[in-house]
Formats: sequence, structure tokens, C-alpha cells
Amino acid sequence: MTVRDLKNFSPLLFFSGLIGCLFPLALLIQRQFTKGILLLAGLGFLSWGLLEYTLHRFLFHLEAQKQSVRRLTYRMHLSHHENPQATDRLFSSLWLSVPVASIYFLLAWVLLGKWELAVYLWSGLVAGYLVYECVHYQAHHGRPRLALLRYLKKYHLLHHHSTPELRFGVTSPAFDYLFGTYRSVAR
Repeated sequence: MTVRDLKNFSPLLFFSGLIGCLFPLALLIQRQFTKGILLLAGLGFLSWGLLEYTLHRFLFHLEAQKQSVRRLTYRMHLSHHENPQATDRLFSSLWLSVPVASIYFLLAWVLLGKWELAVYLWSGLVAGYLVYECVHYQAHHGRPRLALLRYLKKYHLLHHHSTPELRFGVTSPAFDYLFGTYRSVAR
């Protein structure tokens, strides 16, 4: 693994390590393992899909008037559309993912009232993010054997090569369907 590869995978390593520390610490402090913890983690996982869709549709494809904002959206995502095979443009960077994850965690803490509960919800979100990165990598560089992954690959590549104004979900077309940006992969 080269230094460049390590930089590409730094968000995955960073968030996996953080969850690996915070989740057991929250369990130790709370001293119970309940269905509520699983529910919060599951809700966090599901919330990833909405966050993924929202960021991809409204921020990453923003048609900005200001040059500085256009440069930012290019750096965040549009450069990936320019060269979808480039691995250095495939993964989210720490400079983008840490602020988004931090805001989510702080909002969860405020809403739930305890940082331990926020950790459970946030852990689900991070798990969704890690799945997203794996599915996104598969879509661009994999030869998936599972029918679901083959479908998601085709769905995502249609977003890149045919309809950049549609199909914003990478891990699921559910929010595309809900918000009217879904199109079937059948031609």
C-alpha cells in the first residue's frame, strides 16, 4: 500500500478507529445493552441514505454562480464526474467528511441529550458511510457477483454517463424514488 492509497482510505480508517473507541466506551459508561441501542444504530444507518442523497443532489451538483463555490463543488465531487475511474477522486476526503460527521454528531447529542446515545446513532451513520464507500468503489472498479451490487453499479454508472441530473443514490435508489429522481436501469 502506497502513501497515496493510505490517503485515499484515511476517512475509512479514521472513522472505523473512532467508532471502535467511542462505541465500547459508551457501552461501558451506560452499562447496558438494549434494543434501544440497536434501534439508534439502525436509525443512524438509515439516515445515511438520506444524507447521501441530500449531499449528492443539492451540494455536490450545485450549479453555483460564484467562482469560489464552483471550485469547491468541483473539488468535492465534480472532479469525480470528470474522471470516474480515478481512485484519488473516488473517496470522500477527511476535510469534507469530518465536518459533516461532526455536525451530525452534535445535532444527535443535542436531540438525544446524552453523548452516549448520540454515539449509537452516529455509529449507524458511520456504518452507512463505510458501506457507501465500499459500494461506490465496487461501482467503479469491481466486478460484483451479487445481483444487488450489479444493479447498484449499473444504476450509479448511468448517473455518471447518461443522467447526472438523476439517480443520486449510490447505496440505494430509495430516496431517488421518494423525491422523483429515480429512473429504471432498464432501457
